[in-house]
Amino acid sequence: MNKYIRVKKAFTLVEIILVMILASIIAYITLTGFNFNTQKKYKVNLETIKEFMLKNFEFKKELTLSCFEEDSLNCYIFIDGNISREIKIENLFSQIPTVYNYDRNLSEYSISKVKINDTEYQPFFELKINSDKKHNNLVLDTLDEKVYLFSSISKNVKVFDTTNEIIDRFFDMEIEVKDAL
Repeated sequence: MNKYIRVKKAFTLVEIILVMILASIIAYITLTGFNFNTQKKYKVNLETIKEFMLKNFEFKKELTLSCFEEDSLNCYIFIDGNISREIKIENLFSQIPTVYNYDRNLSEYSISKVKINDTEYQPFFELKINSDKKHNNLVLDTLDEKVYLFSSISKNVKVFDTTNEIIDRFFDMEIEVKDAL
């Protein structure tokens, strides 16, 4: 009889496959920057905010974007008057802009206070879209280098360099309408 015990000197095929699978998972996580956070992240700016709102939220009466100075200039979505807590839009503004009505004189746009948890806040910017997907025509001067025109009849937000360009556009449109009649 053989008194020697056989010593195992190699890995089994199953062990090799398990090691390869684990190594692949670790490589995937570290090399691709896989994010375990399931909260949706959106890249939104002033040019795409209107499209973002209409594509991502369903509402019956009113969809509103309200931005507050009290919360580091962050913005929130209100669906039919109720705040959507899972959506907080950050870095849309670097400073408080000036908001005007899109009219002949660019008159100041007034924004009503918003009540959240029995406390009233004054938004510095607000875009309210009604059930017909229309909103007030607004001019937003960010006081940086761009001025934005939020027109209810246009799908996209128009970008200008100055408010004077917007006034000129208003007069041009007014002349076109008069000529059409």
